[in-house]
Amino acid sequence: MKSIRHTSLIAAILCGTTANADVTAQQVWDNWTEQMAVYGQGFTTSGEDMSAGTLTISDVKIEMSDDEATITALLGDIALTENGDGTVSITVADSYPITINATPQYGDPVKANLTVSQENMSLTVSGDPEAMVYDIAADRYALSLDNLEGDQSMDVEVVDAVIAMLNVAGQYSVSEDTLTRIDYAFNIGALDIDMLFNEIDAGGTISGNADIADLAMFAKIAAPIDMDMNAEQPPFADGLAFEGGYTFGNLSYAFDFDVKNDQGSGSATVDSGILSVAFDMDGALYSGTSKGIDITMSIPNEIPFPLQASMAQYGFDFDIPLSQGTDGPRDARLGFNFTELAISDTIWNLVDPQTILPREAVTVAIGLSAKVTPFFDFLDPAQQEAAMMTDVPGELNSVEITELVVKGAGAEITGDGAFTFDNSDLQTFDGFPRPEGQVNFAINGVNGLIDNLIQMGLIPQEEAMMPRMMMGMFTTPVGDDMLTSTIEVNSEGHALANGQRLR
Repeated sequence: MKSIRHTSLIAAILCGTTANADVTAQQVWDNWTEQMAVYGQGFTTSGEDMSAGTLTISDVKIEMSDDEATITALLGDIALTENGDGTVSITVADSYPITINATPQYGDPVKANLTVSQENMSLTVSGDPEAMVYDIAADRYALSLDNLEGDQSMDVEVVDAVIAMLNVAGQYSVSEDTLTRIDYAFNIGALDIDMLFNEIDAGGTISGNADIADLAMFAKIAAPIDMDMNAEQPPFADGLAFEGGYTFGNLSYAFDFDVKNDQGSGSATVDSGILSVAFDMDGALYSGTSKGIDITMSIPNEIPFPLQASMAQYGFDFDIPLSQGTDGPRDARLGFNFTELAISDTIWNLVDPQTILPREAVTVAIGLSAKVTPFFDFLDPAQQEAAMMTDVPGELNSVEITELVVKGAGAEITGDGAFTFDNSDLQTFDGFPRPEGQVNFAINGVNGLIDNLIQMGLIPQEEAMMPRMMMGMFTTPVGDDMLTSTIEVNSEGHALANGQRLR
């Protein structure tokens, strides 16, 4: 819960505007003060003045704190101008300072002085009291670290530390019914991160930079109107929900350090990527994909050889229900993939100096989908204790292998299949629901791989007999070092391999 609170506090300061507003200047300001009160914090001003349709708030200062940090922002004057068409334009200073005093439970205290700066920023509020919409645009919006104070400042000097968003355009809306609902979508032409630090005593340097093109971020948030930001548990049972993610185009990253007794460098590029996240009372979803990954790294003191690797695609997919629902069994998914992972010959030579193994790219991809029946609403505090005390919090109804590929070193295994589970029969398989279904495998090049491992000395000849015998029992030859296998459990609970009964 603390992480949600911290994120909200910082977002409120950086935006310099409220998460709630109306179509008059005074209503915009009044709703901002109401929203700040949600965080249990406050702000001070030196006065308010309404003149010629513009409400000017002078010397705005926001200060927020908890047990481990205090954040202070001096926003200066804020002008809220009524445009005469039911909209309000908000103007804040081109730059303003933020100070973070961190006093962590573990580690040394440190003070960070930052500056928010913006170029040609436009912020207009429209809509009505029940549904406000912010239209935001800026040529550049940046957060820079000016310096560090405290024990950390004795080691390094900040030369450059900036996160800048270029060509920003987006919309942010707020509405209320039984919940506060926040929707936003932002497009950023480029995100640039540049960092350079000097090692004070030894004269070394540490640098890093990252560039991300075509970044698009989106989210839908629902929260109880008077949500307690200090609550021990997030109030999902009261309607808290989040759905969002991002997409990006070409990404590049590089770092370099040359400090006392150590040095190194590295770089990475990614062609594109996507991330999706959702979390509510009913379930949790987390999935992402990155394509065209290329990484190089050289840190001689840690790794005695340079690292180089590439991957066509990396991805993961996780979707799990967290409530009983109302329509019977719930969907669940689990998957990941490393597609065409290639490493440099330098790394291959460490394990295969004689070049015995085929040095093809490696792929590992597994995908499962399932039907499950939870017996509890796991995010409901009233049911959590009962869920923790039970031995079986739900039922597994079915599983399907949607993807199975393991490929590399001259061998490949693929598979598919599906099983259903009879939860009324816990005797046939000793307390496990009785499965029914089959899984099919195609296995190519495995005997050749075993021969190569024997030749390399990684597997003794006598120890290779066991896996060969197992393959002989569970597979059927269909070609030169090509095998198939079908593992089945029938309605009577019999387990069969290629039609031969095993159980």
